[in-house]
Amino acid sequence: MSSLHDILKKNVKQMVLAIGTNQKGNIHPLIMQEVESSLISVVLDETKHNYFVAAKILGISRSTLYRKLELLGLQNKKSEEKNY
Repeated sequence: MSSLHDILKKNVKQMVLAIGTNQKGNIHPLIMQEVESSLISVVLDETKHNYFVAAKILGISRSTLYRKLELLGLQNKKSEEKNY
């Protein structure tokens, strides 16, 4: 069974190779944004968008979670559902 480090190393390597040579001078923020966005999305899906529980799992406050959702451009599904 692979460790978290091994899995991440393999996936980061694929991400680095997939990024064009034009952007290779500034890949850290690109990769960090993708990793954080994926992590938050998965945790929100697993908690059925319970922001309190998701924030607790992520080890951040709900206000930080909301701020990250806005900064990462992730939709707030609870707000979307209220609009229908």
